[in-house]
Amino acid sequence: MVPEVHVGRPKAERERYVVSVIIPTYNRCPILQKCLEHLADQTLDPDTFEVIVVDDASTDDTARMIKELAVPYTLRYIPLSERTGPGGARNVGIEAAQADVIVFLDSDLITAPQFLAAHAAVHREDPKRIGHGPIIYTTNFENPTATPMKLTDISRAYFCTCNVSIRKEHLVQVGMFDTDFKEYGWEDLELGRRLRRLELTAVPVPEAKGWHFKYPLRLEQLPRLIEQERQRARTAWIYYQKHPEAGVRASIELMPFIFRLDKLLSLRGWTDKPSTLAYLQRLEQAGKRGRLRFLVRLITHHAYMEELRRVIPHDHQARKYVR
Repeated sequence: MVPEVHVGRPKAERERYVVSVIIPTYNRCPILQKCLEHLADQTLDPDTFEVIVVDDASTDDTARMIKELAVPYTLRYIPLSERTGPGGARNVGIEAAQADVIVFLDSDLITAPQFLAAHAAVHREDPKRIGHGPIIYTTNFENPTATPMKLTDISRAYFCTCNVSIRKEHLVQVGMFDTDFKEYGWEDLELGRRLRRLELTAVPVPEAKGWHFKYPLRLEQLPRLIEQERQRARTAWIYYQKHPEAGVRASIELMPFIFRLDKLLSLRGWTDKPSTLAYLQRLEQAGKRGRLRFLVRLITHHAYMEELRRVIPHDHQARKYVR
C-alpha cells in the first residue's frame, strides 16, 4: 500500500465526488503549483472533485509545496519512493481514485475555470466516451492563459493524457497503463490502442481548455532533450513489439524513407561536432530563435533515429525497415 498524505480539504465521501483528477509529476514544483492553484478556480463545486498528485520520486520541493498549499478542494498527495514512469504513477492514481470519472492532467497544464465542469458533462451525456480538451502550448509562465490557440495546437490523438477524461471502469477493463513503459514516451498511445477495442467514442470538449507550459528553448537544455528523444526511441520499440502494426510503424517512424532521410540530414556527423555547438551558441547569443529551434529539432530527431536503429535487434524482422 502506497502511503498517502491528505492536504487541502478533509477527505470527502465517495458519493460527493463527480471527478477524480490524476496528476503524475516529477521535479516540476513551480509549474505544478500553478496547475494546482488554477484548479482552485473551477466552476465545478470544490466539494465534488478530488485532485490526486502522484509524485514519481521527485527530488525538488514538491512535497513541501503541496503540504503548504491552501486549496478549496480535496488534494491527495501520494509520494513514491522509486521511479515508476508516468504510466506507473497514473496507475497508482487510478487505484486511489474515488470518482467514476477520471481526468488526467500533466503537471505543467494550466486549466480554464470551466475545465472540470465541461469534462464531467461529457460523461453524463454518454458513459462510453473519451473527452479531449484543447491543449494550447505556451511559454508564458506568469500568464499562460493569455496565449491564444494556434493551428499547431490541434491534435487528432485518440487518447492523450495531457488533457483527457474517461470512466475508471474502462481503464480497469483494459488493464490500465502498461508498466513496461518506464521511460519517456508512448505509454498513453499504447493504452489508447487497447481502449479502441471497447469502441469508446473520442469527443472534443472545447470548453475544457488547458495551457501546456514549456520553458523557452535554451541551449543548456540540449543534453536533456537529446536524452529524452533516446528514451522515446526505446519506448517506441516497446510500443511496436506490443502492437506490430502498420499504424504504429508509421507513428514511431519505423520506415526506410525516414531512416534514409535521417542519414542525409546528418551527413558527416555534423550533429555531434564541437563546431556545431559553437554555431548554436552564436545563434542563441544573436537571438536567432527560429534557426536555433530548427537545428535543435534536427539534432534531437537524429538522436531518436540513431537510438531506434540501435535498439532493434539485428535478427528481428523489423530490421528490414531500417535502411
